[in-house]
Amino acid sequence: MKTHFLPKQIKAYQESFKLNYNTLLTDSNPKTQKSSIKTFILHLSPSNSSGVINICKSAFNCKKLCLHRSGNPKFLNSKIKSRINKTIAFDYSQNDFMNLLILSIIRNYRKNNNLKTAFRLNGTSDILFENIQIYIPVSLSDFIYNKFSFNINSGYYCNIFEVFKHEKNIIMYDYTKEKREFKNLLNEYNYHLTFSFDGANNIVNTNRCYEAIDQNVNIAACIHLKKSQLLPTTFYSEIFNKQFSVIDGDNERGDMRFLDPKNKLVLLKFKKPYNIEYTKQDINNFCIR
Repeated sequence: MKTHFLPKQIKAYQESFKLNYNTLLTDSNPKTQKSSIKTFILHLSPSNSSGVINICKSAFNCKKLCLHRSGNPKFLNSKIKSRINKTIAFDYSQNDFMNLLILSIIRNYRKNNNLKTAFRLNGTSDILFENIQIYIPVSLSDFIYNKFSFNINSGYYCNIFEVFKHEKNIIMYDYTKEKREFKNLLNEYNYHLTFSFDGANNIVNTNRCYEAIDQNVNIAACIHLKKSQLLPTTFYSEIFNKQFSVIDGDNERGDMRFLDPKNKLVLLKFKKPYNIEYTKQDINNFCIR
């Protein structure tokens, strides 16, 4: 007889932090809604804004101008509160949180009729999920099978990407400023990463950009243009002394970075964060030139 009751530990964890795996991920991001592939994002509280853990350890210029505060101001306070709560829950028990995340991924994948579904785990964070080992108990494995007819063996996994390694219609992608094993993550787990530029005064980030370029990883960067100005199709960067072929990161194709051809610069127009004081110099520091 099939039972659809959440395991006690998972249920208790959800209740402690007022979480729900059904709503842990969002598909309401304006950018990803343009994507032809259904996309879900995990949003946490960026950098050290949660007060308990720094989940964007390489944030510098972007910290002040983060799009964490973008969107409808009417919902800003509740959105921030929710992201802080999720981040506190993640810090309290990473394994329980990752089990909830696994549940959310499977639930949304099934709701999308097993069609190609994309997941961006670092919507407003930069966590090295490949370094988080996961233990899936038998009770959770049974629940997943009974509830979703999805088979995941119980036991230890190197990371969340190993859990879904053989599910070709589940696509994982992110932007990052961290030093990563790009080729291994792509070849071993089909985890697609785009490296994020953070400004010429961030020397560590600039050096990592060079390393990413050498590995055929695309660079994403903000450019400061007027609303009426169109993004260029090519861009010469003084910082990198290099002519780039450009992908419009704001176009109608949405956020499907995993479909981008290699050796490109993904340009996005700078967008003003809501209710944040910043200067022209802050923008100049952050944007590519």
